[in-house]
This record gives sequence, C-alpha cells and structure tokens, in this order.
Amino acid sequence: MRLIKYILLWISVFSLIDGATIWAAQPQSMQFRMQVAVDQQGFGMEAFRLLIPVQWRFQGGVAWNMNKFPAEAVIAFKVNSPDGRARLEHLPHQVCFWSQDPNLRASYAQTGAEILPPMSAVDYLRNVFLQRQRQGTGDLKVIESGPLPELAQRTREIMAYHMSVFNQISPFTFQYELKADAGHLRAQYRSQGQTRVEELTATINYMSAYFPGMNGPVTAISWMPQVKHFSAPAQEMNARAPFFKVMLDTYQENPAWALAGTRLSATITRNQLRNQQAIFNQMQQIRRTQQEVSDMIVKGYQARSAAQDRIFDKYSEAVRGVDTYRDPVNDWQVQLPTGMRNAWTNGSEYLFSEESDFNPNIGGNQNWERMERRP
Repeated sequence: MRLIKYILLWISVFSLIDGATIWAAQPQSMQFRMQVAVDQQGFGMEAFRLLIPVQWRFQGGVAWNMNKFPAEAVIAFKVNSPDGRARLEHLPHQVCFWSQDPNLRASYAQTGAEILPPMSAVDYLRNVFLQRQRQGTGDLKVIESGPLPELAQRTREIMAYHMSVFNQISPFTFQYELKADAGHLRAQYRSQGQTRVEELTATINYMSAYFPGMNGPVTAISWMPQVKHFSAPAQEMNARAPFFKVMLDTYQENPAWALAGTRLSATITRNQLRNQQAIFNQMQQIRRTQQEVSDMIVKGYQARSAAQDRIFDKYSEAVRGVDTYRDPVNDWQVQLPTGMRNAWTNGSEYLFSEESDFNPNIGGNQNWERMERRP
C-alpha cells in the first residue's frame, strides 16, 4: 500500500493562477528571458521552462532523493526581483496520508508522510500553510479566497492519465478512486515593518484506496498538496502583478519528463527492486543513446505523441486567460496574458506590450522579430 504515496509524486501538476485573481495594471512594455530547467541528475531532459524578467534571479530546479523508494523527484524554485522585494515561489510538494486504521497511519509516518486528514485546497492554504509558513508575521488576514474548479478538473484528468500509464506497467491489486481540488487565497500581513500582499494557489491530488480488513473495509487516502505563491509590498503589487502573470502563464512542464518519472516509479514498484539505482542507470543509458529526443524536447516539445498532446493541452487558453504566440526564432509557442497586443523576440529575450504601436526596433539597431498570435 505504500506505493500509493509514490504514484502521486509524478501526478503533481504546476497549477497556474487564474487570470481573474490578478490585478489588471500593465506597464507599457516588459522584457523577459527564457529559463529552462533541465533534470541533470535524473533523466537528462528538460523538466520545465518559463519566462522571467531579464534582471530577476532564478534559483532552484529539480532535485532527486535517492533514499526514497522509488526515487523521488522534487521541483522547487524561486524567482526574486533585483531589489528582493518581490518574489515568485514554487514550493516542494507535500506528501500526506490518512486512514482510520492506526497501523496504516503509523506505517506511513515512518516513510516521511505527514499524517493529516484530507481537506480542500482553500482549507489547506488557510489552516495549514498560512499557520505554519507565516508564523511571526503581524496583522495576518485573508482578503479573498475561493475554489478554482476548472483547474481542479484539469488536474484530475492529468492524474488519471498518469495512473493509467502506471497501471499498464504495474497493475493495481486494489480498487481506488481519484479526486482533485484547486483553490486560491489572497493574504495580507506585516513583515519586517512592511505590509505585504501575497497570492497563493494550491492544487491537491487525492487517491483513495480500498482494502479488505479484519473489521471491515479499510480506506487509505494519499493526498499531495502543491503550493505556489507570489508576493510584494502592498503598494507595489499593482505594478508587479503583470510580471508575475507572464511568468505563470509562460510556464510549461515537459510531459515527456513527467511521463518518464511515472514509468520509472511503476517499473521499480513492479519489480520490487531493492537496488533502484540499477533502474535509474538504465534510464540514464537510454537518455545517452537517444539524445536526439532530448534535443527535440528542448527546442519545442516536438517529440510528444498525439495522445500526450490531447492530455496536456488541457491547459486551455480559456481557463488560463491567455493567448498563444509563435516565436519565429526558436520555433516554439509562448502563451501570454490576454491583452498583450505586441510580442517581440530576438531569440533569447522577449518584449511584451499592451500598446498596439509598440516597436522596439524604432530608434536603435535592435534585431527584434514580431511574434504572431495563433488564430
């Protein structure tokens, strides 16, 4: 039953904040650069990418915990403004477990899972995250909160896809049920003499497994919250928000990387390997002998199958409030917040503006190319 916990590790989705939760102020133009995170320790391929403001600092990426069984990949990163006053952060996932069976609770606690009854995404942000992570702040109050049903539905669809892949490799011997939830919360507090506003989003995957027990059926619930947030001084949030939104809306997870993780976890579980490093070495060998696949992924996710596209294209423009543009230099698609009438790139950096007549080539020797919006 312990395998339930690890199944969910590869089902976590970088949920994106709904455009309605962000203030609408827009500067005339914004300049960004591409940030690509490659899983150097594991599969040697791109894990995710996003655009970040040119002078902001990116820290983090993908790290593997080889002491876990199966091995566990953790994605966590921060993006900080040059003055350190504003930041975007994607936190490591948290693995939680609950059952009415005290023996199961004790067993899962030994694996490092937190024993916690399942709750909604909004309740988790309010009653767990804020209480733990914002201790010591003053005047903490919740300004706004609510569910994100479209994001929850998308999360469950992707989770179900990964579960089907896992089941093909390592068939389940128990009945199970999948659920997902998503929500956002806006908070305000004082820290170091400064009033800050913070927007938080959580997505949660739930897997309920049903087993026969001596005293009747037993339910084991593995659930995994994933939290991201951005914050800035209250008086600066309107000006900072457009930068946060571009970073969030241009985030793209590589489905090939996530799928490789699911297959690895299923293979290790199926074979009940004690030396999981052997399987991991095999995965790295496959990567070395098929390097052209990784190259295609880095350049534009061109190696995805049609089936994967149908699943992962659930990151719809309608839900996220974005428009899709084509980068003619790198031949990949960029999703930007709706309202950006002008998008330009020079191959390594990007300029966006809501002004229809904005042209960065006027008055200089710049070599910017216009990015056309996809119909």
